[in-house]
Amino acid sequence: MLSGLCALVITLGPWYYIETAFYCILLAAAFDLFDGMVARILKVQSDFGKEFDSLCDVVSFGVAPAMITIRTLQQYMSSVNDLFGGNLVYFIAPLLFALAAGIRLAHFNTDTKQTKNFRGLPSPAAGLLLACTSLYWAEFYGSENVVLILSGTSLLAAALMLIPFPLLSLKLHNASNVTMAIVLLLLAVPSFLLLRFAAFTLLIISYIIASPLITYFGKLFSKTGESNS
Repeated sequence: MLSGLCALVITLGPWYYIETAFYCILLAAAFDLFDGMVARILKVQSDFGKEFDSLCDVVSFGVAPAMITIRTLQQYMSSVNDLFGGNLVYFIAPLLFALAAGIRLAHFNTDTKQTKNFRGLPSPAAGLLLACTSLYWAEFYGSENVVLILSGTSLLAAALMLIPFPLLSLKLHNASNVTMAIVLLLLAVPSFLLLRFAAFTLLIISYIIASPLITYFGKLFSKTGESNS
């Protein structure tokens, strides 16, 4: 929660500190990865912890990335006054992303089908995708397209969180999950060496593409092995 709140405070400050807000989101993602693991090891899981974890995720991976995107959009608008003018629609997209994160997390807490794997893109991955794209890939297709790129990314990430397509988690429950973790690890090393933090966008896109493929081929090999035996 504190990491997400720090990201929000920094986002509201001078523009040249904006990258620090992304570091805070990364820190929140690290805490989110390990807090559940520690709770399971210590056997201190509770309904309160689950609900509070979701509240923290809304702030860190919903609201904070949306604010980073809005600040980035402002840098490319002709005037900050455009926020209240004809370009208002472009600022609605990041807000819809934050709303989608809240809806996804509320649904996640009541969905018994997501105990081992995910249905829809997890909010930490979606938040990192949007924040990373806003800071490191905004000008990739030219500064004149930044507004469309970030608005489109906001809406796409929001949709990916809400559409219940299957995705593997990084909890090492079975061979498919282990394979997913190995693939991401192998991609991460050269990606970070070449792109630094901009690599998160490519890693998350790779995760979205590779996850259903690994699941499909895992089931295919499993059926082949059963038929041979």
